[in-house]
Amino acid sequence: MKSILIILGVLIGIIGLIFLALFIASYRRRPKFNNKGFTALEKNLLSELYELFDSEIQTKFKAQIEYFEPKRKWRQYWEKSMSMELYGDNENPLSDNLRYKLKDESKLATIRFKANNEKYHIEFDNYDGRIWGWKIRPNPKSIMKATTISMTSKKINNDPNSFSQSTFKKEKLKSIPKFNGLLGELNNIQSINQVFEPIRAEFLENYIKKIDSKLPIEYLDIIKQSEGVDFGDCCIFGISEIRSTGLDDGNYFHLAEFDDGILAIKEEEKNGTVYYCHHSGLLDNLGTDFRRIITERINE
Repeated sequence: MKSILIILGVLIGIIGLIFLALFIASYRRRPKFNNKGFTALEKNLLSELYELFDSEIQTKFKAQIEYFEPKRKWRQYWEKSMSMELYGDNENPLSDNLRYKLKDESKLATIRFKANNEKYHIEFDNYDGRIWGWKIRPNPKSIMKATTISMTSKKINNDPNSFSQSTFKKEKLKSIPKFNGLLGELNNIQSINQVFEPIRAEFLENYIKKIDSKLPIEYLDIIKQSEGVDFGDCCIFGISEIRSTGLDDGNYFHLAEFDDGILAIKEEEKNGTVYYCHHSGLLDNLGTDFRRIITERINE
């Protein structure tokens, strides 16, 4: 009996150590907020961003950055990239007078540059009429104090003064209609739980323009019949709710979601390649046959 108690004590101790290790690992991965200022590299790149726009937008950008520099922010270095998000102060928020018209979540500009003979690029993100943050690839930790960089290209992705389209309001259909094409085939494999009224043509065109990638033709055929389809344990996103995830090698737009991951296309790719982004972080290249890919996934 005594030996059994000793063994149980040892097992409990081991389990406790495992949980402690998992807790420490989880704590280390939590976003670490700080009020530190921007680095020399970031200040140089912000100056390059300002020069892309007219004087009115430049003034707002500079005022926004001046506001955010001493405020709460989050900087995270990943294996192949770095992310910065600007949160500010809830008790003393950014003035509405310093915001511009573009309200939706989008990319403002992309700047490509060289430092220490290595190529980098930075993407500036927009949200709610202000700079939301930026991503630099590859990981720039070794050059954050660099005062000399060489610009290779600069591009405006979205005009801050453009009026952003209001979010499309999805409406659920009361009954499941008889669908044509791929959507009808998928409904035969797994019954649709709920489906939404298709998006109007003018909205559809605007949302397509916002996605800088080639959307699969079969996906667009589904969207013309429904703005989102829920099969219960998986769903196909409507085009108005497509969001992007920033991975080390680029941004990925979500087309469909399953229990263990997301079907996606990569930003700026024009060959129609579909990827599977596992929730574990793995990434699979599935090819360009969206019909086969989505059918196999729903049939599993």
